[in-house]
Amino acid sequence: MFRFFKSQRGITLMEMMITAVIIGIVSAMAVPRFQKASDRIQFASAHRDVISVLRMARSMAVADKHQYGVHFEESDRTVTLFKDKVNPEDFTYDSNDSIVRADTLPHEFNYLSTDMEDNTLVFERSGTAHFVGGGNIWSMADTPDLFAMYTINVLASTGRVRDEAYYY
Repeated sequence: MFRFFKSQRGITLMEMMITAVIIGIVSAMAVPRFQKASDRIQFASAHRDVISVLRMARSMAVADKHQYGVHFEESDRTVTLFKDKVNPEDFTYDSNDSIVRADTLPHEFNYLSTDMEDNTLVFERSGTAHFVGGGNIWSMADTPDLFAMYTINVLASTGRVRDEAYYY
């Protein structure tokens, strides 16, 4: 009357092994993409930090009614935000100026350069920028997984900061 059937439900060890191998292959293919994305995110974050320092200098100059500037040191990839106290009429960075913030860019930055004389720009009380040169800052990252370039341009008449990114 009652029939008992032996159930064949479940998975075999072979099916589990095949699934594990497929997951391993897909994961191995995804790792390089994650590394490239990670490098790109770190470089973009450091670039946004540079823009943030520029905008902070402009905001502080307007709010504090005193000149603030940003100095770029190409050799050791540092960005220094300073209050221009020593010779404000020269619009230059002096070692005796009051340093508000100094940042060293991460190792992803292989190159940092400007077309400004003394690699310094100073924001006046009105928010306008003062520099000698074109007001451009270039940075580059060159890792095994990423080649990227950023260009920042500061408009002298308004002190506005614009940027462009190029990824290869």
